[in-house]
Amino acid sequence: MTNPFSLFKLPVQFEIDQTLLSEHFLQLQKQFHPDNFATQSTQEQRLAMQQSAEINDALKTLKDPILRAEAIIQIHTGEVQDLEQKSTQDMAFLMQQLQWREQLEEIETNKDDTALDEFRSDIEAEQKILLNQLKTELTQSDWSSAQVTADKLRFIKKLIEQIEMVEEKLF
Repeated sequence: MTNPFSLFKLPVQFEIDQTLLSEHFLQLQKQFHPDNFATQSTQEQRLAMQQSAEINDALKTLKDPILRAEAIIQIHTGEVQDLEQKSTQDMAFLMQQLQWREQLEEIETNKDDTALDEFRSDIEAEQKILLNQLKTELTQSDWSSAQVTADKLRFIKKLIEQIEMVEEKLF
């Protein structure tokens, strides 16, 4: 993985300047857009296409707080996380996940849009708490705790997507 921070000439930190990110993205896209290489050799066209894809991937990483945190952790530890092999060791959080899934199922079954709104608010509040926790852990270079928190946020993100699907069904 290319370091997305260095590609965009940004410091390796959780909080990033979104305006600066957008400016650097536009500069890089302008420089490496495949259309600029239409009259070049096939090799140069392929390299421009690869560079453009790398720029887009780096932008996606830097815009998403979970991916950004995981990139920071990888840069500092050199460890690449394998999402297929991950399983959380936090039994309390595993139990919380089960409880949330059951709660969402019950809300969907009962078609209770008020309960769904409350549930979504609760989950988004938990997400905000975890994002603040992640920011602190990254600032303190507590890489293992930050990875656990990033894993929790990944679950929360999926749960919010499931809530949105239930919302679509109910409305």
